[in-house]
Amino acid sequence: MKVIIIGAGKVGFVAAETICNTHDVTVVESDSSTAESVKNRLNVSVLNDDGTNPLIIKKTIEHIGADMIISTLNRDDSNLFVCMMAKRIKQDIVTVASITNPDFIISTSNDGVEGVDVIISPELITAQKMHMLCILENAIDFETMPLFDCYISTFLVSPDSPLIGSAVLNTYQFTDSSIFTIYRNGSLYFQVDTMEIHAGDMLGIIGSREAIFKYNEKLGMKHRSRDIIILGGTIVGEHLADLLSQDKKNRYIRIIEKNQERCRDLSKSLNGVVVINGDFTEPDMQNNENIFKCDCLVASSNQDDTNLLMCMSAQNHNTSKIISRYLKKEYRDIFTFTGLDTIVGFDNIVANEISKCIVSLDRRLMNRNRDETFFVHDVDSESKIVDRYYGDLALPNGIRILAIRRGNRTLYPRMDLKFTVSDQVLIYTNLTNNKEIANIFGRNAVSEN
Repeated sequence: MKVIIIGAGKVGFVAAETICNTHDVTVVESDSSTAESVKNRLNVSVLNDDGTNPLIIKKTIEHIGADMIISTLNRDDSNLFVCMMAKRIKQDIVTVASITNPDFIISTSNDGVEGVDVIISPELITAQKMHMLCILENAIDFETMPLFDCYISTFLVSPDSPLIGSAVLNTYQFTDSSIFTIYRNGSLYFQVDTMEIHAGDMLGIIGSREAIFKYNEKLGMKHRSRDIIILGGTIVGEHLADLLSQDKKNRYIRIIEKNQERCRDLSKSLNGVVVINGDFTEPDMQNNENIFKCDCLVASSNQDDTNLLMCMSAQNHNTSKIISRYLKKEYRDIFTFTGLDTIVGFDNIVANEISKCIVSLDRRLMNRNRDETFFVHDVDSESKIVDRYYGDLALPNGIRILAIRRGNRTLYPRMDLKFTVSDQVLIYTNLTNNKEIANIFGRNAVSEN
């Protein structure tokens, strides 16, 4: 696929980095130093020019024969404009706009609306993910799989969980879910049905929204997430506070922001949320608001070092649950090294959204923890699993079938499930050799790029 990316800022750079090794990518960037940096760091073609200029858009699309254009500029209206112009130039080009302000998120369809096929909003997606991590007390990771109408969550087993000692197989009380992996002492286990659940295990669970919440209840919890503090009145913080305020649960939600004018705006836009003007890094503010004694503390500022400092302080005060975001991927290892379990990376959000945009070609839906991949296998007459039962498959360690989309239903694998033509199969693996996967499912299982 030939892809044009307009803008090489935070979103544009990650987007280019995500797909440049499997697709032909051209980056258009107006700032000369940024353009030169991208050229030196990534395997992409770089055009140092104004990506909002209709003539530049036209020449670039026609010159490379682009199949897709992704606009990631800082202005939402510019991104929508680029996509609309691209559609005028080439009607069948796929257009993707990155949006920050929810007021600019317009409805799209399979045919696109007003020239825009796909809209991604990393800030809103980050807030939505943090929202689920807040209200699922045992969750340390959460993802959505819209194509399969299901959710994936990683739950941490606390030392006093009632499920300790139970075999994984005995927890399958819900037909719309399954435990598909266990992280234990640094190792990743795929064949988990007969394993006993231990304290400290991290359980990978896939299922419907209802099933995910039921597993959260079954794992038990010391503290309900009722008192929630958000540090930073950023776009992410505002989205998160709004989502939490819409819950029917009785929650006490506070958002702390240093900028007084921003606090005024937040007070006008948020209902059921206490907006506090102050510096949350100051000890007096921390003591006055009992910041570290809340049920859930969310660090959502735009400064990675500030978020890290607050999380480490919260750890020192044994705060019940700590959630943080980071923007620069260089901070990922630092956050992980401190022992923080629940972190949301901007780079992962963008990479996964871009992967979903091009899923029709390479079938990858999402990458996680660097070497774990979720991808889709379309069962056709040439597939090696067509007309076979799930119980008859000899899957090697390192690969797991998670769900099957059949028509408008999502099925979860059981021994007597038979694969049929037109099934879409969700597969999870940490195998890096595509030939191994192709040997199991057939050549159309993964991209050959």
